[in-house]
Amino acid sequence: MADPLNILHTVGFDVLYPIVRGEIKFNQPLDAKKLEKAVVSVTQVVPELMATYDIDKNEFQKLAAPAVSVIHYVQRIDDQATAELDFETQPQWQIYWSLSENKLVVYGSHILTDGAGFKQLLYLLADCYTKERPAEIQNHTEIDGIKKLLKQTKPTQLNNDHPRTPLSLPQLCNSVNQPRHYQVVHTELDLRQSHHLHYQCRRLGIHLNDAFMAAYGKAIQQYCGVETIGLACPTDMRKFLPADEQKQLRVQNMTGRYNVQIEAPLSESIADTAWHVHRAMNEQKERYAFLESFRSMLANLANGDSIAKLQQDVQKHYHVRGISYTNLAIIDAEKLNFGDAVPVSCLISGGFREMPKYQIAVSTFRKRINLVANVIGTPQEIWLARAVMNQMKLFLLVI
Repeated sequence: MADPLNILHTVGFDVLYPIVRGEIKFNQPLDAKKLEKAVVSVTQVVPELMATYDIDKNEFQKLAAPAVSVIHYVQRIDDQATAELDFETQPQWQIYWSLSENKLVVYGSHILTDGAGFKQLLYLLADCYTKERPAEIQNHTEIDGIKKLLKQTKPTQLNNDHPRTPLSLPQLCNSVNQPRHYQVVHTELDLRQSHHLHYQCRRLGIHLNDAFMAAYGKAIQQYCGVETIGLACPTDMRKFLPADEQKQLRVQNMTGRYNVQIEAPLSESIADTAWHVHRAMNEQKERYAFLESFRSMLANLANGDSIAKLQQDVQKHYHVRGISYTNLAIIDAEKLNFGDAVPVSCLISGGFREMPKYQIAVSTFRKRINLVANVIGTPQEIWLARAVMNQMKLFLLVI
């Protein structure tokens, strides 16, 4: 069986298809031959990329297709292509190079890897692009370190994944027949704005992530009037492994999540809300509450439960929320080295959600903070997605 944490992302296919999306804009074109060689090299390190996923067995089955078959040369990126992704019958990634935009878009399987693992995959692609033969490297997918951590920590009831009053956005369109488009909605905090937010967070004694969660929660509140903020925050568990294991290549799923629910009156200042998020997150962190995302699932797996039964168990602790959030942290420009073709921007985000379901992905590249949402919607719904994002940005600017 593959990494058992893959099962977390097989829940709710009908609600959200498990994708991680990366977009890199370059100052000049990539070399097609070098890109193709790089893709071949990457799949030698991570062979599951050229495999189909058997959901009933949680196994990857090797495909006969050549590695370069996942590369598509197009004039412009059209994210409508994600509607055709099927990781049960196709490879676990697809790559699009836009000839007119100098833009590389990589769609990866969230069944195979999480956001942090996807970043490592992009770094590996860059490394293989710039080197004739990359150093021998092994991809690690075992979770022995996390299992050890589970044994060392006591279960906690803190991490309830079903908030009493969930956040929501209004349903603007009730017609299933109205055409909807796949759209990547994006805004950024420029260098000055990003630096100011860093400074304010240090001054207040909070983390950037606390500010992001508070600003996002308050932005959604404007549309639903709920006076509590309940959000799930994914966390990369690699940082809890021993130091030597943290340095390993881990294109795998190793994400748990914290769940916080705080009282946050609509009239409360963003700084106060951020402080309450900070306190709630610290309480979760002290008790390693993210482990509850899958503790019982791994115990039931050890007892021989079927994949279907494990999926039912995951639904209690890791279900697909209508409103969600993820922080992909810093995307390292030095590790994203493609030689003469220099990345001028890089965005990483999750799957495409049909409005009013909505997720904002936060990341930092070259010291600029990016907010990204992948949405499926009518023009009016896409307008709403932009409005929420702009509201979140405004909250961040006044902390």
